[in-house]
Amino acid sequence: MDDVDEDVIPRSGPPVEDIDLSEEFQDFRFLGTATGNDVKIPKRGEKDFEPHATALQSNTLATSRQAMHNALSFQRVHAPKGVALATFHPDSNMAYAYNPKGSPLFARMGQVFSKGEDPLGDDGLRGQRMWFLPEEVIYLVERGTVDLRWPATEDDEDERGLPMSLQAAYAMFLGEQQGLGALIQWYDPTDTHVPTAPQSPSNDAEIRVTYDVWKPGSATFKKSDHGPPDFRIAVVDARETTAPSLQQLSSLLATLPYEPSKTDAQLYQKLKHGYKNVILAIVDQGVVSYLRISDAAFGREKLYERAGRGPGAKRGGRGGRGRGRGR
Repeated sequence: MDDVDEDVIPRSGPPVEDIDLSEEFQDFRFLGTATGNDVKIPKRGEKDFEPHATALQSNTLATSRQAMHNALSFQRVHAPKGVALATFHPDSNMAYAYNPKGSPLFARMGQVFSKGEDPLGDDGLRGQRMWFLPEEVIYLVERGTVDLRWPATEDDEDERGLPMSLQAAYAMFLGEQQGLGALIQWYDPTDTHVPTAPQSPSNDAEIRVTYDVWKPGSATFKKSDHGPPDFRIAVVDARETTAPSLQQLSSLLATLPYEPSKTDAQLYQKLKHGYKNVILAIVDQGVVSYLRISDAAFGREKLYERAGRGPGAKRGGRGGRGRGRGR
């Protein structure tokens, strides 16, 4: 499947700003109908209300998982044009590239270190050298934006180093993390939040926010000032944990900042977004389902009011039968 340029491929469906992760359904059967010439994402499937232990539902789930594995095992070929060259740096467990171009992602990912922080020191190319964290490198390699190379040696015919496969990138960048399911969070004092009313969350099977997610093309996101995220995601393993209790959800929401919706927002959006909200990413053997948890006050919203009715709406009389006799 030739991936000519993922940044300019037209996307079908709703705009990015209208996407809600909690309403997504991971039905991968649509991938079986995709071909190498397709540039539009096929329509997703419909979500069942609950499991009903029927053969049809079980076969549908098995077919969806098999389609997911087939899609992941398919060989993806990326055009060399526009691919940035990056080099693995073993000592820092990061990768660097010189003036990477070809994708708008480089404007929001990677950073140029100061002379005291650059692992390669303060040489003449330090200002052109952009460093990427392990998660950023793997993401860029997976989508074909970066051509990752091993460090060049004297015996290499190619001075740029030997190409590194995606499997090798996973092994080198994440293989040394001890313990299955370890959560590695990078320290960033700018993301620290001090709640107005501090509470002590429970330490028993505590659920924490794992990822802060920003939408692609966000106008408020900057490398120097990320701003509030569009989504806060807490990852939960469906095979090792049960449904979260009220105490666990309350402790999770207590760690979130107070972010009410805009005053002119629609009533449905106010109730859905609430004053605090988080998305639970429930992982079941590689299949992820999203569930939004919100802290909303239905008693404060005027549910009986409906905004948005135009001036030309029809009005009925008694029982909606018109204006009465003689009219």
